[in-house]
Amino acid sequence: MRPLFATPRRRWLARVVLYGGFLSVGLPVAFSQVLVATVRQPVSPAPPGFEEVALASEGLRLRAWILRGSGERAGVLVVHGLGDSLESYVEAARVLGRRGHPVLLLDLRGHGGSEGTRTTLGGREREDVRAGLAALAARGLSERGTILMGTSMGAVSVLRAATGDGSVRAVVAEAPFDTYRDSVAHHAKLLYGLPRWLPIIPLSIAVAEWRAGFRADDVDAVDAARRLRAPLLAIVDGADPRMPEAVVRRVYDAHPGPKRLWTAPGAPHAGASLAPGYWREVTAFLEDNGL
Repeated sequence: MRPLFATPRRRWLARVVLYGGFLSVGLPVAFSQVLVATVRQPVSPAPPGFEEVALASEGLRLRAWILRGSGERAGVLVVHGLGDSLESYVEAARVLGRRGHPVLLLDLRGHGGSEGTRTTLGGREREDVRAGLAALAARGLSERGTILMGTSMGAVSVLRAATGDGSVRAVVAEAPFDTYRDSVAHHAKLLYGLPRWLPIIPLSIAVAEWRAGFRADDVDAVDAARRLRAPLLAIVDGADPRMPEAVVRRVYDAHPGPKRLWTAPGAPHAGASLAPGYWREVTAFLEDNGL
């Protein structure tokens, strides 16, 4: 019997099939892992004044810390970005608590002390934010309404959760991306030098959708901002190539208002809270909107 790859033509065809399969299946699967993978930060016990609570979101157990404050003002739900955890926002909670706000810090699925092994960059995470809103309400901490604050992926999550929720009185969104598809294409170019037109980008997104159970087209902060009826403070991190002003401005421009845009001078991605004037801007925005 003649060997299957005995002739040069058959060997050439075998290589085409092998390499074509790798390019059309292997690479998208590998790149999808970049899209759905999470990075765990070390967890720590709740510091004095904070209460650790467990929330449930789509069958996952989420970790949250609550700082009750005086309860004189609206409750605040603070949400981190990709690869971060609630520990990064303890000082922000204390500042808000001194102002009279009850504060809930939340670990999104797959981060910190919360269950989960996949991220959807604001897709399924919207349900985590809604679980946080329900936790504030169940404890009587949102009787004066709620303020949502999020960074990067967290900003997209809170924008999506806020639409249609009448209890949300304001949203502070730092470094939100515009849409899932545009953000993936932008990061593929920024981090890997891959042009937008390469088929590997939509193929990788399709594999990520299948692996993590979400629709990429639903993850659209521009559409969420357009439908948001609460006031919006959009924050640009001034030295951020990942979500530069042009990207954040698409979200800002879509919102019907009232709204404010602030650029944190020299701030890296997710670093606005360390920039001069951050709390002055946030406080002025809240006060202008009766919060």
